[in-house]
This record gives sequence, C-alpha cells and structure tokens, in this order.
Amino acid sequence: MSIRILVIEDVAQIRENIAELLTISGYEVQTAADGVKGISLAQQCLPELILSDIMMPDMDGYQVLQRVRMNPNLAHTPFIFLTAKSDMLDLRYSMNLGADDYLTKPFRTSELLKAIESRLTRVQQQNGVPTSDHYLKTVNGRDRRGTMVLAVDECFCFFTKNREYFVNHPAGTFQVNISLDKLTAGLDPMLFFRANRNILLHRKTVQKYTYWDKGKYCLFLTIGQETYETTLAKARFRDFKNWLSG
Repeated sequence: MSIRILVIEDVAQIRENIAELLTISGYEVQTAADGVKGISLAQQCLPELILSDIMMPDMDGYQVLQRVRMNPNLAHTPFIFLTAKSDMLDLRYSMNLGADDYLTKPFRTSELLKAIESRLTRVQQQNGVPTSDHYLKTVNGRDRRGTMVLAVDECFCFFTKNREYFVNHPAGTFQVNISLDKLTAGLDPMLFFRANRNILLHRKTVQKYTYWDKGKYCLFLTIGQETYETTLAKARFRDFKNWLSG
C-alpha cells in the first residue's frame, strides 16, 4: 500500500502542484483547502505524514498542529510546515508546538521530497522497519511462456497500458502485478525516474531530450533495438536533469 500524505494548503495552484508531484513520486495524496477541512480529513484517512501551510483562513497551521498533537490517533504523525514566513522566531514557535520540519516557499522539489523521506525514515527506524536501503531487486514478470524472475537493474522501463502494468526487459515484454506507484516507491531512485503517469524509466534508456511546445519535453529512449518517445512536463524537467546527472 502506498504511503498516505495529507496536504493542507489554501492556494489551489500550490496544493494541486504538490499533490501531482507526490502522486508521481509514488505517494497516495489527500488534499484540503483549509485547516478545518484538513483536521476532518486527517481524522478520516489517518495519514502517515501531514504537510500544512501556516497562514490560512478560519484555522491557521499552528492551530491545525495543536489539534493533531491532541488527537491520540494522530499525535505521532510527522508534521511539516510549508510557509512563506522565514523568521527564526516563527521557526522556533513551530518546533515548540511539535512540528517535525519547516520548509520556506518557494522550495525545490528535491527539498520537499528529501524532507518527507527523512521524516518517514525516522518513523520507520523508530518502529524497527527496514529503510530505503532495501529497494526492490527483482520482480516477477509473466508472458505466454510462464513466469520469470527479472533483475530490476536489467529492466529498461515499466509502463501501464489498458490499466495493466508491464516491464520491458532484454528477455522481452512481461506483465507485472505491481502498480507504477508502488514501483516508484520501491525502486532505487538513482536508477529509475517517473517521467509521467504511464512510464517509469531506467536511466540507461534515455538518449536525448528536446523541448516541445505547450510546456512539455520530449524524451528519446532506446529500449533494446527500438527507439521510443515519451513526454515530460516542464515542471518536472529540473528534477529529471538532476536525476540524469546524478
């Protein structure tokens, strides 16, 4: 099951951008447009982590955090503030209330994902759960010949078609029983990148890229002996470049 994150943010564009980024990164995302709705949703879905703006109408982020810490079902949930305020007094106040981290807008995608992973890893360590060193090493692929165990570092890409999931491998194309969201969360992020909702790429497949119109890039891929193209949103390009050069 994917890790569930609750995003509480009153600015629709920021809320939607964060939700899309986290979904692409393999998380299950719930969103709320204000603190009151955020508390209600948190009590219903019991997220593994909460991201919250501070300056919101009706109930601000500080009040949300206080309510969360008072609820026995939510009291230990990692809580990260997202805010335009950068004063050290605000930072201290947030931490004194029990916030786990504090990101100042605008922040980089990598900063947000690193903060989330750091908090979730700490919870896993406290609970004795294996951490990110244990990425998937193999997957079971199925075709007309039967089932084969495939080493993930040999795979070219994972993709979805007609609501089913597949992998391209030197031995052929196989169906897999793991969703792209779970694969994104379980595979080594140094090797694989989620270009869009339909494809998860190994870095060895990317040959070149170029800018298209309408805010998208075209990625040119080599998979076996074939050449393919896929799209990448402009908002994801910086993360893609960092991944490719990493």
